[in-house]
Amino acid sequence: MREESLSSEIRYGKQDIAELESASIQVHLIYQKTAELFKPSTDSLWSADNDVHVEDELLNTAGPGSSPAVLQKWIQAPNGWKCIGYELRMPDRADHLRKLQSDRLCLKAGNGKYVQIEMMIQALVWSQYEKIRMLAPWLGDELFYTVDELEVIARYIVPTYFSDRPFHEQGKLFKIHQPCGHVPLYQEYVAAPSCCVQVDGALRKGRLLTGVFVSGAQTFEINPYVKDVDGGRTYMQAYIQ
Repeated sequence: MREESLSSEIRYGKQDIAELESASIQVHLIYQKTAELFKPSTDSLWSADNDVHVEDELLNTAGPGSSPAVLQKWIQAPNGWKCIGYELRMPDRADHLRKLQSDRLCLKAGNGKYVQIEMMIQALVWSQYEKIRMLAPWLGDELFYTVDELEVIARYIVPTYFSDRPFHEQGKLFKIHQPCGHVPLYQEYVAAPSCCVQVDGALRKGRLLTGVFVSGAQTFEINPYVKDVDGGRTYMQAYIQ
């Protein structure tokens, strides 16, 4: 994946940034909680020769300089901020280390197939959310997510499934994520604003996303970027007005 940095600015309102920072932390804590819940099942899912575990990668976020940070990917849609996923990143390291770390997100399961951590966690969160919402009258006080967490999921996290059936039943557009060439995951399509940026005298068009780096329970960097049709990213400066 191509990545470039550019000094061009993307302007955000103060209220938008305040909401984004708060939402990103809440979403991150939900990801962590979900990873803990599925720790036993993920330990048995991966093959014996795999030394990477979901909970180790996601929960090992002690600080931006010493351990992996989470780069959340957000879209400012007409109906508000939407989180479409995350990546584990080392923002202060060389690009080749970033690529190595990105490669580790694709884990080999016992059946020889591969699945990507970031999309799997997103799908697990949404699966739990829908089950709780459907069974809430019979669960009493045994809800895994709190009422506040359920509201965060409904408001910010984009529906992601292991099957495309829900989208066909609801008549909604969706994207297929199949990064490792095997296990597909399906996510509701969220339209991102179009953006055009000039790089080396040439115009580059794409979708505008906002990357939020989160480590521990705090955000420490916001990086808007344009993602082109080939998946390349051109990062820009965030300007708060």
